[in-house]
Amino acid sequence: MSQLLLSALAVVCPNCDGYNPPRAEVCASCGTSLSEAPATAKPPPSRTTPASSAGKPTPGISRTPPGAARPPESPPGLRPASSRTPAPVASAGGIPLATRAAPGVAAPRSPVVPLTRPAAPATPAAAPAAGVPKPAAAPASGARPAPAASRFGLAVVAGTTRGQRFKLPVTGCTVGRTRGAILFADDTFVSAQHATFLIKDNVLHVRDESSASGIYVTIPGAETIPPMTFFVAGQRLFRFLGKLEAPPPLAGRPTVYGAPVPPGQGVYGVEEVLVGGRSGRTVVTSTPLLTIGQANCDFSYPQEEGMAGRHCELSFTSAGAQLRDLSGGLGTYVRVASSVERPLRPGDRVRLGQHIIQVELMG
Repeated sequence: MSQLLLSALAVVCPNCDGYNPPRAEVCASCGTSLSEAPATAKPPPSRTTPASSAGKPTPGISRTPPGAARPPESPPGLRPASSRTPAPVASAGGIPLATRAAPGVAAPRSPVVPLTRPAAPATPAAAPAAGVPKPAAAPASGARPAPAASRFGLAVVAGTTRGQRFKLPVTGCTVGRTRGAILFADDTFVSAQHATFLIKDNVLHVRDESSASGIYVTIPGAETIPPMTFFVAGQRLFRFLGKLEAPPPLAGRPTVYGAPVPPGQGVYGVEEVLVGGRSGRTVVTSTPLLTIGQANCDFSYPQEEGMAGRHCELSFTSAGAQLRDLSGGLGTYVRVASSVERPLRPGDRVRLGQHIIQVELMG
């Protein structure tokens, strides 16, 4: 090997493989004499590489390129740390599984994930307390919520279709002889489209669709009625005429003779209405009370079907009369004005022709 090359390359110690300055005679790492070893001494076989291999380092020649920084010097008897300490192995999550620390230095502690306390998910909604109904989910934006089911039903308690029951939809229904959801085809007193049942604000209503015979609803104990109101007791139809006034005398003509009206009292009339709208028997009275029933009444109908002994009474007032039901559950009905929506309660009965319908609450 030329002297020029020896003066430029570092000397490798044959004992500890340490690097020394060019032409050094003693190893700075282990103190071994370098003058005894020939400059051309070969390293151990395990480090020998054939000189003929292209691109491979030559035995005894430093692996550090000229001008590069030298590795730090190791204390005597120790090999460089870079050749003794293996690189740490990382887990899939990037956390080192094992690290070999230098003697006297504590190994770093890796974070530990508890097995019995998993990471908490997003805060769940609080469970509803016992007995508290779970709130309904809010409808999607733009979606129309489904309507709640109706809880009203109708039961036919009188007529040729007695015993039938109907559950009303939330949109209501119509009743008639030829048109509607509920048909009474054999009842000649029912119009083609007679009445409509509808639900508003969770209350059932009934409306007369300009029928010929009208619809009648039971009164809750007592109800004030104006003049010319129709009402039903048993199978009889009546009309309250109101207060009757004597016609004023005409100038130049004589006054019609009659009994004097008691001072301070009025005269009121009630008439029975026959089939076809004709007027029947009429009672005109100046007493403050008029009664209807089977016996001992102003209108008496012995053994009348569906009529109590004293079925109802009218007490007259300046605005009309108060109709009071005394039937004990048989019912006294008043006619609903055309196109008026009358509210109904469970247990109320509605009369359409010869059929009577009772309002029920469905389960």
